Amino acid sequence: MIKEFIEMPGLERWIGKNFKFISPNGWTTISLIIAIAAFYAVVEGQILLGAGLFIFGGFLDVIDGKVARFMGKSSKLGAFWDGTVDRFVDMLMILSLFYLEFTDPILPMELLLFFLLFFTLLPPFIVAYANHRGAVPDPTEKVIWRFAFRIEYVVLFIAALIVYLMSPLISLYLVYASLILMVATTVQSIIMVFIKSKDYTQ
Repeated sequence: MIKEFIEMPGLERWIGKNFKFISPNGWTTISLIIAIAAFYAVVEGQILLGAGLFIFGGFLDVIDGKVARFMGKSSKLGAFWDGTVDRFVDMLMILSLFYLEFTDPILPMELLLFFLLFFTLLPPFIVAYANHRGAVPDPTEKVIWRFAFRIEYVVLFIAALIVYLMSPLISLYLVYASLILMVATTVQSIIMVFIKSKDYTQ
């Protein structure tokens, strides 16, 4: 739903027109710097500030593609850099959860967050690798449909940070929900590759 709103043509043109004073790759790089600052804020105990900076960085991450399309500067290098930065930001968000003091998790927090990191990073890799190896040509990541794309789990991660100040237990439940969602998405992505690969010459 959020993604569909962001991809409204009128809004895309407005963003592209008003934010073209910095290059698309420049916006991508700035979003990474903001995410690093967000992580540092959480480490220092400024959880709301960190969550706010992660949200702001996410907005900047939306800008880069809109500016690239508006200026006719979309490139494979830009897509590579955008995807690479996304993975770094995902890692910083999950790493920030290590600095929250949850009580009585089902799994040790180190193990829980390791699994969360692994299963969050794996679906984009599965799609990219299926495309790279020619099993399922999917350069736009639209052939292999997934339960969760980036927007869904980013919202859950940021919600876990914000809710933590009011209820660490609910925040922990959001982490569990994120893990369940990403495990399901990983399994689904693998299954979809096998199903969709039948439509292409191997």
